[in-house]
Formats: sequence, C-alpha cells, structure tokens
Amino acid sequence: MPQPDPDRLAFDDVVIDFAGRRLLRGGAEQALEPKAFAVLAVLAGSPGRVFTRDEILDAVWGHRHVTQSVLNRIMSLLRQALGEEAQRPRLLHTVYGIGYRFDLPAADGAVAMPGEPKGAPRGWRPWLIASAGAMVLIVGALVWTQRDATRAAPSETQARPSLAVLPFADLSQARDQTYLAEGLAEEIRNQLAQSPALRVVGRTSSDAFRDTHDLRAIGRALGVAYLLEGSVRREDGALRVTAQLIRADDGFHLWSKIYARELRDVFAVQDAISRDVALALSVKLDVAAFNREQGGTTQIDAYERFLRWRSIGMREEFDVEHDRLRLQLAREMVVLDPQCVLCRDALASSLIAMAQALDGPQADKVRAEAAQVRNDIARIAPDSWVARRDRANALWREGRRAEALALAKQVAEAGPLTKERAWDYAYMLYAMGHLDETIALVEQVRASEPRALFLSRDLQYDYTAARRYADAEAEYRRGLQMEGRQRETDSVAFFRQLAGKRGGGLRELTDLHRRLQQHEGFDTPFFHDLGALLDDRAAMLALVRKALTDDVYAGGQDAAYVQTGVADALGDTALAIRALRRDLEMQPGFRDGRMPQYPYVAFWNAPYSGVRAHPEFKALLAQAGVVAYWRQTGRWGDGCAPVGAGDFRCR
Repeated sequence: MPQPDPDRLAFDDVVIDFAGRRLLRGGAEQALEPKAFAVLAVLAGSPGRVFTRDEILDAVWGHRHVTQSVLNRIMSLLRQALGEEAQRPRLLHTVYGIGYRFDLPAADGAVAMPGEPKGAPRGWRPWLIASAGAMVLIVGALVWTQRDATRAAPSETQARPSLAVLPFADLSQARDQTYLAEGLAEEIRNQLAQSPALRVVGRTSSDAFRDTHDLRAIGRALGVAYLLEGSVRREDGALRVTAQLIRADDGFHLWSKIYARELRDVFAVQDAISRDVALALSVKLDVAAFNREQGGTTQIDAYERFLRWRSIGMREEFDVEHDRLRLQLAREMVVLDPQCVLCRDALASSLIAMAQALDGPQADKVRAEAAQVRNDIARIAPDSWVARRDRANALWREGRRAEALALAKQVAEAGPLTKERAWDYAYMLYAMGHLDETIALVEQVRASEPRALFLSRDLQYDYTAARRYADAEAEYRRGLQMEGRQRETDSVAFFRQLAGKRGGGLRELTDLHRRLQQHEGFDTPFFHDLGALLDDRAAMLALVRKALTDDVYAGGQDAAYVQTGVADALGDTALAIRALRRDLEMQPGFRDGRMPQYPYVAFWNAPYSGVRAHPEFKALLAQAGVVAYWRQTGRWGDGCAPVGAGDFRCR
C-alpha cells in the first residue's frame, strides 16, 4: 500500500497542497495571496481546533501593524476560494467572539484510521508549517481520542463557558409585566457579562429566539454551550421568579431554582440568580462590578420606569406618541432617583427626540433643557462613562477631533464592548475615513450580538464604503433573517444594485424601490418618479438635477442623501459632488466646523463614481476639518495620502 502524502490534504474536489502552497478546487488552482494561504494552512493543519484571531495574527503576521479587519478580508477570500458562503459554512467556521475553525467534511460510512479524526480523508496527517518570512512553527501534532457514547458537557471542552440569557416569560395573571421580565433578564445578563471568564451573548441576539423552543437550534445559532431561561410572576407586591440553567447540546437541566420574594427585593433576586449561575458554571463572579454602579438605580419605582422606557426603545417604537411616553417615564425616574445617571441620560435622549418633532422656539426650549441635563450628568457623575462620552462629543463639536477620538476610544475600551459604549467612537472613526478600523470595531461588538440588526446594518454601510461589496451583500442576506425595520439595509442594497455591484435584475431593483417607498425619506416625489425610470440612466440623472433645484420635490434635508446615492451609483461624479455639497451644507454646524460626527458619513457613503478623487471632494474634506485632523495626527483616511507638503489625494 502506498504511503499517504503528509504534504497534501485532499477531500471531495478540494486539494490543499501545503508543500506547493496551492489550493485546488475542481482541478483548478485558486488564486490566493500568500498570507491567505498561510492562514488556510494554519487552520487546515489542525482540523477541529478553534484558533483565536490573535493566534492567527501572531502566526502569520507576527501581529505587527495588522488590524483584525485584514483577517476578516482574508477569511472572505478563503471562503470564496473554497466555494462556500459565510452564512452556511461547511469547512471554514466562525466561532463568534473567539476566532475560526476548519472542519473536515464527514465521510459517509468512513472509518477513521488510528490517530485520525472521524471523517478525515486518507492521507491526512498532522504537520508543521513555517509562516511566510517569519518561520513561526504551528504545532499540528494533535492527539485524537475516542469519546464515550455519552457526550462530554461543553464545560469540559471549553476553557471559557459561553451562555445566552433567553427572554424571561411573563406569567402574571394580567400578562402586563413583560417589561419587568425583560428587565430582569437584561440585568442578570449584564451582571454575568462582567466576568472575564464567561462569554455572554447580548440581548438583541437572545431576544431573537423569544418564540423558539428548539434548544439545540438556539445553541447552534448563538454559538453557546449553555442557556438560561426563566419566568416572572408578579401579584401585587409579591414576586416569584423561576430560573433554569440548561445545556444547549442535549437540553439537560443542570440547575433550577425558584425565588419567592417581595417586589422590592428584585435587585437581590438578580444578584442571587447571577451568583447561582456563576457557581453552576464554576465561574468566579464579582457581583460588585455591576451595571447599577455605572450609573443605574436601586430605587424600585425608578427602576420599573427605566425598564418600560428601555423596552419601548428596544421595540423601535419611535413615533411621536411613544416619544411622549418615554419623556414622561424619564422625567418620573429622575424625580424618583436624582442620582441615577442612566435615568438622566434617558431624559436627555428623550428630550432630543421630542425636539425633532417640534418647531421654532418650542424646539429650542426642549434642546436647551436636554443640554442642561447633560450638564447635570457632568456635575453629579463626572467620572462616569456617560459623562466622558458626552465630553468626547463636546470636544468633537469644538473641532478638537484628535482629543475627542482618544477619549471616545477610552470609553469604548473601559468596559464591555457594547453598542452603547462603542457607537459614538465608531462614528468618529468612520467620519475621519478610518473605514477598516470602523469595520473591525463593529465586528467585535457584533461578536456578542450576532443577531442584532442595527449592527448588521452598520456593517453593510461600512463594507460598502470600503468597497467590499461581496461582504456587504453577504451581510445584507444575513440581516434579512433578523427582526427589525429593514429600511436602511434595503437602501444600501438598492444603491449597490443600481451601481451594478450585486446580482438581480430590474425586477429585484423594482421590488427594493417599492419597499423603500413606504419609509420616511423615500416617500418623496423624487423617489416616487424614479421608480418608473429604473431602466433609463439618463432619465434618472435628469430627475436628480431637478431635485437639486427643487427642495420640495427632493424631500428636504432628511432625503438629501438619496440624490447623492443615486447620482453616485449611476456613475455621474460631477452630479454626485453637487448633491453631496448640498447635503452637507444643509447640516447644522457644517459651515462653522461644529458639525457632529454623524453627518460626516456622507463623505464615505458614495464609493461608486470616483467622487473621492474629485477636486471638489478634497475641498469639502478641508472645509469640514477632516484634512486638518489628518495632518495633525498623520493618520490619513483609508485610500488617502499626502502629496508633497500642501496637497493630498484620495481614491
């Protein structure tokens, strides 16, 4: 019998030639960058093993001057070369929050040879590889052992237990305590997330499985080993909470307990459940490091109102009626607990939302009150992350963008990397053209919220701005399976298809247009007329020109970016620049350099027509203060670089 080749791994129609540093699929060699093959070699050399991102970066790049976004791009290239999709992987799997794993396909009826994993193709052997230029050895000598018929618990195979806290059920007679049940689950989740020894999936991802009862499916979808579920029953002042800790792979109940307390003891119940779960998972938990100490409240009536306020926002009910209710709840919780920083933050946010529905002096009065609330936060809790986040935003509006970015980064990195902490920092990075850094940051946040639509939406914008259109499309397809309003994700897909950067014909483009017309910003005469001309480029551009001279026809400030998007997607650079300038000049603070970071996204949301290479684009960047920041820090935006002492270029 011939000896197996230790330098090749072959299965199905795939051949990984380690010695020749080649990947073949269907007999054809796949074009791969040297670093991409090195990453593949690391993963495929140890099938079944999870490599952290840092381990891969260390092995292939030596972790020098490389961001995680580079690795994300490499993984996209590998999936394309292997002929698989990120959302339905067969070989190359993302282990959310950790890294990547390469799995060999199971061979039907195959019997593993001694020392080989089941399903491994003949010729598989552990091996060693030297990374390009670095001679970094990757140990591939794995010890494979047969497992008992009974599967080992995930805690026996994972050094860092992973957990999802599922929505608690409201079993109260009137079924009117959903907000209390959701809040209890959220606070337990927050407490458990403080432990570095435990990976906890975020709320949005867990809530997506509110009506799902297949525990194995939930565990697989979220990539966790354990699930915590429970119920809440409130009758007058009595509270009864039931909690169960379940192993996701087989549904086995590891632990359960009933907590019968008075309502005023709800915080003690949260602490007790978190402590008991931690003990059940053998995780040391410091319950003192809890969200309430970062600005929350222990006043039960204020806490109830905060939960109701937050619940409305989580359901994305942002109409005027719900804005009024949120403002009322926020005012009441601040009266009940004046020291609650998160309550004051809720009040300021509610005031700003209400001001957007008002006009003239009345709106100015509400905005002034919101500013005063922000000042109160800085006075009573100057060291809180909320106050520091507000200070970073104030520095930005003062034109001190380098200082603002530095402080916002500290806020994001000082606690759990959540959307709330990282949101403003991500926008600042994006505003300054640091697109790869933005993508890396949002992807890290998404690792704990893989089912959150708002993060998927942001990544679609980010990938598109970085001209990673295949990644944007894959994320769009993934996001369509999530709960929430798809307006923004549909708009990014619409412009991408109009630019010829995604599949589908006129029928799909028309369907996207029809869906978008139902939403604010797209319910304009301009966008309505556009729908009848989607196969006529010249006619669509004529409509853009008309919109740029007729504000009523265009739809006003809230719809200005739509004209930029259409002109850019259709490849008319000069017209896109006109629309971009009009959009920016409508933004408060643009002319005097005090514009907040959010409108700056307009610079980078036009990637198709060559806008970034246009001289007028350079003038706009200079007027907005972006160029001054680049020259001050030496950190130029992606695709931009200085030319001599006084000029620069972007592509």
